[in-house]
Amino acid sequence: MKSSLALKSYGRHTKLVRKFLCAVLCALTVICVVSVQGQDVPSVTREYYPQVISHQLQRIAESSAAEVLPLQDICLAILDDLHTIVANLEHNPMKPCHELQRLEESLLVWEAHRESWTPTVSHHHDDCSYVPTITALEEISLALQRRIYIWKSLLNAEYAEASPIVTLYEKSFADIIRLKERTLAVEQYFTKSPRRVAEYQAGLSWCDYLETQSWITELEACQQPAGQQIRRVSLPSTPAIPVEILKTFGNRANTTVYRLESPTLTGEQRRFLNHPVVKTWKEELESWRVDTVTPINILGHVEQYETTGGMSDMKALSRFIDQLSLSKTAEYRQLGANVRLQYGMANTRLFLSNALLNNHLPPQEAEIASFRDVILSQPTVGRRQTETDYKITFVPHPTRVLTSLDVEVDLATVSRSDAFATQLFNTGRTRVEATKTIEFTEKGFIAEPCKAQIVAHRMKLVRINTEFDSMPLVSGLFRNAVLNQYESRAAEARTETQRKILRQVRSQVDREIEKRLKPLNERLRTLSQYADEDFGLHVEKRESRTDENWLLSAWGICGKDTLTSHTPPPETLPGSFADLKIHESLPNILLGKLEFEGMRGTVGEFKTMLAEKLKQPGLASPDENDHVDVTFAPYNPMVVRFVDGHIELTISIAALRLLGKTHRDFQAIVRYKPAYDEEGRLVLERDSYISLINVREQFVMRTVFGKIFPVSRPFPLVPNVLENESQYDYLTVGNCRIEKGWFALALVQKGNE
Repeated sequence: MKSSLALKSYGRHTKLVRKFLCAVLCALTVICVVSVQGQDVPSVTREYYPQVISHQLQRIAESSAAEVLPLQDICLAILDDLHTIVANLEHNPMKPCHELQRLEESLLVWEAHRESWTPTVSHHHDDCSYVPTITALEEISLALQRRIYIWKSLLNAEYAEASPIVTLYEKSFADIIRLKERTLAVEQYFTKSPRRVAEYQAGLSWCDYLETQSWITELEACQQPAGQQIRRVSLPSTPAIPVEILKTFGNRANTTVYRLESPTLTGEQRRFLNHPVVKTWKEELESWRVDTVTPINILGHVEQYETTGGMSDMKALSRFIDQLSLSKTAEYRQLGANVRLQYGMANTRLFLSNALLNNHLPPQEAEIASFRDVILSQPTVGRRQTETDYKITFVPHPTRVLTSLDVEVDLATVSRSDAFATQLFNTGRTRVEATKTIEFTEKGFIAEPCKAQIVAHRMKLVRINTEFDSMPLVSGLFRNAVLNQYESRAAEARTETQRKILRQVRSQVDREIEKRLKPLNERLRTLSQYADEDFGLHVEKRESRTDENWLLSAWGICGKDTLTSHTPPPETLPGSFADLKIHESLPNILLGKLEFEGMRGTVGEFKTMLAEKLKQPGLASPDENDHVDVTFAPYNPMVVRFVDGHIELTISIAALRLLGKTHRDFQAIVRYKPAYDEEGRLVLERDSYISLINVREQFVMRTVFGKIFPVSRPFPLVPNVLENESQYDYLTVGNCRIEKGWFALALVQKGNE
């Protein structure tokens, strides 16, 4: 018995020793490899290193698939360059210029491989036989280009002589009192001096713009307690004012001085701010300005945001960019502007074809009506037949969405003019061409006044009746006199007739277009107001252009502490009538504005809140799991990613109470993909498998989330208008693309999905 126990114990000890030796050998191997490959390269802080790119390159480098062999050497070279560059950026910023140049050369080789990349096997998910798609290679290329751009900007900032925060340690309570007094003087200048109400309101607007009241409140909160002796704090001593407060004032001073020097100020506004009181305040603020951020920390925020894509990391990166952009050092400001440029592209793009608009212009029937007018002081009555043809053309422009409504009017008239003892019967035919330019802007559709010209005009006198027709001799003389007078005034009558026709056509076109654009602009204003009031979002134009066949309107829909897209969208495929593209940053911004961070409630309560916020009553439909109590994680509670042909929703839960048991700190990942339902309509259906991370009772939790996100309830992608109105019978949605962080959906002809 003892011997058997001893043998078992010996076996266990042997296994432990073997595992320990294996671990030691692995560690020694890694140390040897690192020491051989990069003896002079220090270690890299993980948060600064592009982990996502590295993982993708590592998968290719370690794949056994024959097709990736041409890529493996370049992958290893890029990996080596990445490690060296980031390490030197952190420890020796003066050094990585050579490696950056080498990485750019490697990127050119990578691009050559990408352009000729035509894999003959399908994409494999296992690392052993991984074959990347053309999209995966493009994503790596774009990510490397972004990093190179940011790293170069960072090097420029690292070379700069910044104003360190240590200078703030010399501030004392006396400085705070002086800054408060000068801020009060500025506020009084804005609000006390004006005598008219309009000037007072303008002064209040300046106070809001420069946040003088907020300055005063914070300075008063930090003011020296009564009876305490004012003294200046030297650097070696413990500062009497907390460092965090000093940093806050330093950041605020950066912001205020930036607003005082804003390039958007007009000449009149600059003269108004040139008052001695404001200038003295600005000089005081300049002494508080410092650089409170370390530029290299931008790398950590960039990598964290690109790894998760969540709103929490978006806010952190956006706030850091703002601090850089308002910094005292010009190179820091340039770094912030460059990073903002990379992560501030349009997140919503719409391509619209000329053919689609012309296909759905309302049909125009010939209009027959009576008219009464006065031509050359002669009453004229008659009937007219008007035939109108509309056509939309795109006005090519590199930065504006310009369209032209071209109108052709064919007017045929039969009229009678009454003069002294005479009736003149005329026929006329007039063709008018009119154009009305319409521009689409952030504020809606703006239409210019209609322009019109007559391209053909013909009038013919067909009969003359007089009261003397029964008197042969007198009739001939009278008719000749009337005819001579008619011919002498024909040119004048033609001019007046044309002028009236042009005025009538312009008025009619302006009135018709105004009637159609007004509800569209009202709808846009309502949508903009809804986005602003309910989500704190606004629309910024990023890109607009028109050519002969297509228009592009691209916007950045964003709010405070948000970013937009950082990748180019998928191409618009041939055969599309329209193409809408949305970047994953937009749904993440919307989710972030719901403020789920750390929120607690039942599933039913959250569904009701979503239904009210998104104005989608169907989301609040009752379900058996509505009673489940949920507390969302305080960090990135919900994240949406558009990747690999799927929409991936990651839900982070801090606590979920079910059947008397609380499950803590886990994630559920739900994936949706485009598919066709039984009736052939495009929908988003849930993948059958829901991923649960850090969950022990997989079966129970999978059942719960399976009922919250049922497979049987796909999301339709075909708008109701395409199914309910006959004029759209030939159209449907198709060409769905989910890649590079974008979701793209096109309007196509049925049968071309």
